[in-house]
Amino acid sequence: MIWKGKFTLGTAETDINDIASPSVFLRYMQDAANRQMAEFGPSYESLLGEGKSFLISRVSLRIPSVLRAHDEFESSSHAVPSKGASFERYCRISRDGETVAESAAVWALVDVKSGSILRVRDVDSDYGAEPFPDGFSPERFRIPDGILTNVGEHVVGYADADHNGHMNNAKYPDILCSFVGSMKNRRVHKMDLRFVTEAPIGEKLSVFAGESDGFTYVRTVRQDGRVNAEARITFWELK
Repeated sequence: MIWKGKFTLGTAETDINDIASPSVFLRYMQDAANRQMAEFGPSYESLLGEGKSFLISRVSLRIPSVLRAHDEFESSSHAVPSKGASFERYCRISRDGETVAESAAVWALVDVKSGSILRVRDVDSDYGAEPFPDGFSPERFRIPDGILTNVGEHVVGYADADHNGHMNNAKYPDILCSFVGSMKNRRVHKMDLRFVTEAPIGEKLSVFAGESDGFTYVRTVRQDGRVNAEARITFWELK
């Protein structure tokens, strides 16, 4: 079952190129997913009340077109047939029927108290399920050895965090793009993200980046040496 909603892009949601940033797309997609869960049940809040919480593991974001301030668009989301401990979901941003952006994500459902991973069969849901369109699905990647260099640090603060006190996953694309050179006259076309450990408020993340075979790779590392997140990004020049 697909949830759909109509929205208009605000002026404050555009970047230095006067277009929606990758984090804006991911935020609207995540909102559509939460609304779909709330409409068909169980909602994110009801799961949390049962001591369960969804944590994102991987997401592949594709942005074939752009949105500009005051553009009207539709955001939609649906669950994908899942098994084991992986809950998969598809989201789409469209304008006049054309795909502007889409994402394919893998989530894990965690028992908040014990930290154990729950399986798909442990959730009685009415989300419904439809396959990923045209074979689109979350992609795996590996960062090539020896290409990363330290390009800076980011301290997780108020503007980054969600109500759990950790950096919200929708914030990552824009933050990572702040460490890969000037974004003037270029935009993200594809971004694959892998989330390894959460980053709480106050965490100082070391950021490493490098390029190989047309891809830009980014890794964030926590103060204790654990990897926080990794990304593989493809950029397009704006004309």
